Amino acid sequence: MDRFLIYLLESSLILVGFYLLYHLVLRPETFFSLNRFYLITILLVSLIFPLLSFDFGTDELPAVKAPILEVSQARKAYYDAFELWSFDHLSGNVVSEVTSVSIWSGINWWQLSQQVFVVIYLIGVVVCLSRTFWTFRWVFGLIRQYPLQKMDDLTLVKVAYPIAPFSFLKFVFVHEVMIGSTEFDQILAHERTHVHQRHSIDLIIVQLLAAFLWFNPVIWQLIKSLKTTHEYIADNKIMNAGYSLVEYQSLLLRQLISNNSYGLVHNFNLSFIKKRITMMKNQKSGWSGKVKVALAIASTIVFSVLIVQCNSTMDETSIIENESSVASIEAKGVNLPILPDVPFYSYLPSEDAVEITIVEDKITLDDEDVQVVDMALSVAEKITEQGIIILSVDAQQPMKLVRDVQTELRRANRRKVLYLGQTTTGKIMESAMLLPPLPGAPNEHGVKLPEIDAAYIAKHDLHILRVEMGEDRGVTVQQEVYDFVTSEVAEERSNYVVQAKFQDEDSYKSYLQNLAYIQEGFNQIYQERTQSMFGKNFMDLNKEVPEEKEQYNAVRKGIPRAISISEK
Repeated sequence: MDRFLIYLLESSLILVGFYLLYHLVLRPETFFSLNRFYLITILLVSLIFPLLSFDFGTDELPAVKAPILEVSQARKAYYDAFELWSFDHLSGNVVSEVTSVSIWSGINWWQLSQQVFVVIYLIGVVVCLSRTFWTFRWVFGLIRQYPLQKMDDLTLVKVAYPIAPFSFLKFVFVHEVMIGSTEFDQILAHERTHVHQRHSIDLIIVQLLAAFLWFNPVIWQLIKSLKTTHEYIADNKIMNAGYSLVEYQSLLLRQLISNNSYGLVHNFNLSFIKKRITMMKNQKSGWSGKVKVALAIASTIVFSVLIVQCNSTMDETSIIENESSVASIEAKGVNLPILPDVPFYSYLPSEDAVEITIVEDKITLDDEDVQVVDMALSVAEKITEQGIIILSVDAQQPMKLVRDVQTELRRANRRKVLYLGQTTTGKIMESAMLLPPLPGAPNEHGVKLPEIDAAYIAKHDLHILRVEMGEDRGVTVQQEVYDFVTSEVAEERSNYVVQAKFQDEDSYKSYLQNLAYIQEGFNQIYQERTQSMFGKNFMDLNKEVPEEKEQYNAVRKGIPRAISISEK
């Protein structure tokens, strides 16, 4: 939704800029056919070009590339501002008590305002399209209702009541008593120009497109300008055909019998007759006018190219940022596992983080080789207990070494782990996990974790779902976790554990894929509760916002994300 709103904003701004150029430079000139083409073109450009990206090769032109990069970075900044959300998987599994939730705290005002805008926008689109199709119906109703008369390449529609003459497609609509009058030839010549120039096609296209930018007042001014330009073209054709200027102007004034005007048709007596008469008296634009028009068109073309180039540069920036992460990992010989297509939080980089890479039984800590026995001390020296471990492991790496590394991280109480994987297209994906403390070691509340053996399980009536991480069962794992936790919640139990069991010879790929599905089983429950309680998406809750933090805690109350990495 954010990108759609930004697209509408950018399209509107582009249209405003181009129309302002028309109003200041092109409108006073007598290049009517060019103005007609320009008005239609800038509407198409404003709707299409924000979606296009193409590299025109500006790398060799630093003076051109610099402003493009600045604009691209600015655009990327407000895209990011729209899409920013916090990374909160690493906050742990302890849920605080919520005594009450205000009725207003359940409202995300930003999201609500977006939804209201979209609803109003869609209503406006429907209304505008309905008006256009109503005009179609009205025009073709006249064609069916009144007699027709072929006249050369035109078809006259002889309307029984007084009506201002107008044309639509190949039809010319006139009051039947006017046919054969002294002024009828000039009227017919005028409307014949509209038909031959296919001005109705222009209006059909513009009216349909205008429905999608109806909220922008400039679009309605553009339509008026286009219809005025059509009239200038027809008037100019009449003058060049040898008709008397005085008689033709008098005819325009005599035809002011109706103020009806419809979006898709050309009334012979539109209210801008004064402008038309003035334009008939104007001299043809000379060389100065041609120079101004040339500069305006050149500016439009250059600006259009810059828009597309900025799109390309912004896309490339995002791609380069992601590819640089992938490339840096691949440079270490790591082939990241491909993770399932499920929602993940995006990690916001932190200075309090270290990178651990495991490939072919070799461990590196921030690009320095390290042994398992030294892992706990080395990590403790580099980050605090709140620091994050970014773990990149080759997909085929056996889990024995990974288990040993995670054990040492737990020993050092550096348990916030960000597992890196990738999509099928090579995009980095991140899966967060809070490793449980070692048995006998204190957790974040100072409570020592007991050995969870058969005696402990029986004593505390602990319910356990064991998931074999060496088997690639995909969404089956997610469904098992969902059913298990749901049944526990239905019985108002929270003393349950999903136990991830793996063997030393299992691959890291299987482990990480199954872990992603386990987490998604919990997320599915949280998502359903968030929708039911607050009408929101669970992944959209931002714990940096107090009211959303309360909602987050309320959703997870009594449903801890209890995932245990099983001992041997």
